[in-house]
Order: sequence, then structure tokens, then C-alpha cells
Amino acid sequence: MVLWVFRAVFILASAGTAYSIGLDLGRPFEALIMGIVASLAVIVAEWFVSRGPIALISSIVFGALLGLLFATLTVQVMGLALATETMDRIRGHLTGAFIVVYSYLGIAFIYESRDRFNLIVPYVEFRREEKGVKPAVLDTSVIIDGRLPEIVKAGVLDGPLIVPQLVLHELQKVADSGDRLKRERGRLGLETLHRIQEDPELDIRVQELAPDYSRPVDEQLVRIAKMLNGKLVTTDYNLNRLASLDGVRVINFNELANALKPIALPDEQITVKLIKPGEQPGQAVGYLQDGTMVVVEDADHLIGRDTDVLVRNTITRETGRMIFARPVEADHSGSGATSRRR
Repeated sequence: MVLWVFRAVFILASAGTAYSIGLDLGRPFEALIMGIVASLAVIVAEWFVSRGPIALISSIVFGALLGLLFATLTVQVMGLALATETMDRIRGHLTGAFIVVYSYLGIAFIYESRDRFNLIVPYVEFRREEKGVKPAVLDTSVIIDGRLPEIVKAGVLDGPLIVPQLVLHELQKVADSGDRLKRERGRLGLETLHRIQEDPELDIRVQELAPDYSRPVDEQLVRIAKMLNGKLVTTDYNLNRLASLDGVRVINFNELANALKPIALPDEQITVKLIKPGEQPGQAVGYLQDGTMVVVEDADHLIGRDTDVLVRNTITRETGRMIFARPVEADHSGSGATSRRR
């Protein structure tokens, strides 16, 4: 709303300036119309520029400035070296030609090398007192996950929370999906953001860098985290690996949840409800309350029942923790086992 008021003031100011110039030229109404049209053209150009990729816009601006600078210097040097009448006559044309050539080279070079030059500042620099605190860049998956507010309150994330513009676009796209499940997940993500924004103790900011649709989302998130010297928060395994390979610190909620799960020791007794057959013959599968999968040997006849089992071993992977066990009724040494129910 404020921006539209500013635009209206700009149109009125442009029209007034053009009208005053037109009075001096004897054509006030023609000048008034031209001023209004020119101001509308400027507003349209501003609208398109503000929604374009920031990398391309910055490359054009810096490339054009470098082109103008190098073209002026080149023509000046040539004028000193070739002080002739011919040079004086073609100086203007030569300057224009060099501006075109150097501007093209500057724009192309800067845009292709945008990852190696910090010519684009996508985010306002953190305050001096926050210099030692690294911001946390949130991925779409971690917002949809739903555990973010509780983990933030637990103090695991101690820096400012950064929500990139492309993550908001992804959330909106998922929330508007025709698939009911995706739509609900997208709305859950938006509600999660709304909850943490209402907490006055949390510092959450929207990173205004426009999405670059020519690049994968994961690559853009890693680049933003590197530019902000921050850490990436996600539940996506592939994004986790990509960021780690690129030297970006990652906080993966799934790995964090696995680390917080109690360790089941061999020969420890637990209780689990078996709900489905396993991959191998005779196996049955159940889940503990924390989501840990329990694979029980020779227990397919116990599916649908709460069963006491003895832990044989535990395997921890990136995707979660698995417990392999056997039924207590099939083990004759179960009398010395430690009992624990879950």
C-alpha cells in the first residue's frame, strides 16, 4: 500500500514538472501527457525489474557501468595517441561502439562469474552485536515438517532464522496444489511460519533475494547459506549431502531426532505392536512411539498383537534407526533380560 502511494506521488510530481516545462515551451498540455506517460513507463519498468532475478539485474547494472568506464578510458587514450582531425570527427561514434562492446563483455562476464564475485548483497548485514551468531537458513521441508517451533524453543537454533523468498514461493505452490495431501502440508508450513513469527523472542527474517528459476532450488539454498555465512536447516537427505559437500554446515532434524532416541541394548526386552510382515519370510515389523522400526524374526504369526521381544542389535542410518529382535517366547534365556516397555 505504501509503495502505491509513493508511485502516485511520483506520477503527480512527474506530471507537474512536465507541465511547468511545457509552459515555458508553449505546449503545456502536450508536455503534461508526455510526463504522465513517461512516469507510467518508469513504474512498469520498476515493476518488471523488481521481479527479475537479482543476479541478472545486478550484472546488467555493473556491466553497463564498467562498459561506460572502459569505453571512455579507451577513447581518451586513443585520442591522446592519435591526435588527428579524423579522430576528432569519429570520437563520438567510436565512444558509442566501445560502450556497446564493453557493456556486452562486462554483463556477460559478471553474470557468468556471479558465484565467484560478491557483487550482489542479497541481505542486509547483521548488526554488530550479532557478528558471532550464524543465521539459520530454513528449507521448505523443515517448515512443512512441523517440529520447527518446538526445536526453536528448545534453543537448538540460536541465531536469526532466515526464510528465503524461494522457500515462500514453494510453500505457496504446495498450499495451492490440487493434491489434498500436498495442500494440507503446505498450509501446515504456512501456519508454522505464522506461529514462530508471532513469538516476540524469535528473530525471523525474510531473505529478499528473488528466485533464480534457471537454477535448482537446492543449489540456490546452499548458495544463500554460503553468502550469509550461515547454516542450513533441513530434513532433506539430498540437500544435506549437497550442502555438506559444498562446505555448508547443516542441521538435519531427522539426524537430530535419531541422536535423541534412546539406545536399545542387546538382550534388552521391549514391547512393540507388530503391524505388518517384513521383507524376509517369517519377519514381522512394528514401530515404537518415537517412530523407530522394529524387525522381529519368526514373528509373522504375532502380527496385530503387542509382543515382548528381545533386542539382538541396532542399526543407525541417515534415514533412521532400526532394531532387530526376536520374540521372548522363542528365547529360553529371556529370564535374565532387562525389561522395558515402550
